[in-house]
Amino acid sequence: MRSGSRLTRLVLLSAAVAWLSRLSPWFCSFQLVHRCFLGGPGQARTLQRLAQVRGDSSRTQMREAPLRHDLDHTTSMREAPLRQKLDLDDRVRVGTLDLPRLGIGTISWGLRGFGGITDWLERTVLRQAGAVNSAEAVVLASLLKGVDFFDTAERYGNSFSTAIGLGYGETEQLVARTLQDVSMSAVVATKFTPTPTRTTVESVVEACEGSRQRLNVEKIDLYQIQMPDIVQPFARIPGAPEEWSKPKDEIYWQGLAECYKRGIVANIGVSNYGPTLLRRAYAYFKSQGVPLASNQISYSLLYRNSGAQKTVDVGKELGVATFAYFPLAMGVLTGKWKSDDVFRVGPVGEPTNPEHSGKSTLEQTEIAEYAKQSFQLLKELERIAKARGKSVAQVSLNWIICKGAIPIPGARTPGQVADNAGALGWRLTSAEMASLEAAADQGGCEFSGAGFKRCNSKFVGYGYEEWALE
Repeated sequence: MRSGSRLTRLVLLSAAVAWLSRLSPWFCSFQLVHRCFLGGPGQARTLQRLAQVRGDSSRTQMREAPLRHDLDHTTSMREAPLRQKLDLDDRVRVGTLDLPRLGIGTISWGLRGFGGITDWLERTVLRQAGAVNSAEAVVLASLLKGVDFFDTAERYGNSFSTAIGLGYGETEQLVARTLQDVSMSAVVATKFTPTPTRTTVESVVEACEGSRQRLNVEKIDLYQIQMPDIVQPFARIPGAPEEWSKPKDEIYWQGLAECYKRGIVANIGVSNYGPTLLRRAYAYFKSQGVPLASNQISYSLLYRNSGAQKTVDVGKELGVATFAYFPLAMGVLTGKWKSDDVFRVGPVGEPTNPEHSGKSTLEQTEIAEYAKQSFQLLKELERIAKARGKSVAQVSLNWIICKGAIPIPGARTPGQVADNAGALGWRLTSAEMASLEAAADQGGCEFSGAGFKRCNSKFVGYGYEEWALE
């Protein structure tokens, strides 16, 4: 009866999760029930699959977990194989950090059900029943590949709760909990968001302390500002005093410097800064004796001519590393879109249903148009990928690495992690890079994002606030 009642309980929980996961592509309720019901065996098989992703499933490299129903999954994770060591050419110094030339973005990890209920179920009832945290497979696969750098933000979280201002810190907590569950370490960068209510140096320090506690660290590895201070609602009020809408960028810089001086962050960075603002920020931090480690911008084969390339070049001049988000243009440059089918069918291997793809209908519609305009680039990517024995995504990411930036593509499955990691260990030739850039220019499009996810504007309820890399 105990076994039957437990199965009944898990089936009911699975049904609840399946309904909630309509808003959360992260969940596969069948897999969770499988792991909950089988306990240790399910987890052992998870590790075996990860070993296959690593390219080595032998017993000499990985001790198989005992097939026990009461196996502690954190113990099994400790028995995972050693991390793959990357070549020195595939690691780079950013501030005080030793980073791989490829990171993992976590913004999509926050799509976890209405109001965070799905996440709550997972980390309470389902975890008590023996389930594995849904992010563990991705994190562990990444670490085993030697990609030990994750980028998150206080603003990343459940899509619904974040939209109404209640989802702050959810993904930070998920990242911290997952690293603890797999008993492995990594570099974690996070960001704070400029808002009209953050008006003082101390407000930045308070935001930093919140992130530090959620990440469960004594010192944040890299603390970044997420964008210029462009959210100015009072600017739209006729007759409002000009000082109400004065950008607070310098106040935020002071706040970052204060966090550094207090020793609660190891490095500081900025995001979405173009050449002019980057130079200003660099000069300010230098005057304070605080090194500026990084600038994070949208950068890819499809986003080079709107100030992005110039920003990368200025970063090199100043010694400020560039992190590239949207490196695969939200899927356009992953190989899902085939040049010979781009005008007839959707992305290969990706469902068009928003409930399962993680992309809204609006996003998918816009991405499809970008893919069609990028026909010549897709064709050239496929040609080079075939000649190199690489995937289209690997070629796309390698181009960014060759340009001196660090791509941080999102990853939602171990397979995506393995594919992304294949961008390391080799380099495109100058001729190949030139042919890719020429093909990209033929399309004449600049990928600035899709739906509400943009690299040059932000939807803030009362409308869009925009900025440019200039």
